Amino acid sequence: MAIPAERNVVQKEAEKKLKYKCLVIEIQRMWNLKCTIIPVIIGAIGIVTRCLRKNLEYIPRKLSIDSLQKTAILGTSHVMRKVLQCETWKPEWWGSPLVQEKYQEEKTCDKRR
Repeated sequence: MAIPAERNVVQKEAEKKLKYKCLVIEIQRMWNLKCTIIPVIIGAIGIVTRCLRKNLEYIPRKLSIDSLQKTAILGTSHVMRKVLQCETWKPEWWGSPLVQEKYQEEKTCDKRR
């Protein structure tokens, strides 16, 4: 499962199939089982590939595309909230009294203008 940027959805599906092909071959050899790769790729804001519905039919548990999209969107919004709430990085010298004094002077001068 992957949640890539929207423009990479189809590319990510092909990448996952290629990535796990060796694993499928190894499982087939070791345990003499038939294996298939079922990629479930949903974009960060809910874009899905054309063959997602068909791929979900192969999974024994019934999954709805709506619930998968909702999960992807909630995950994206969680990450965005974390990024936007993060304080911007300030260098070590920023906390020195001289820099803070100068910053406060510039701030009061800007308010007067």
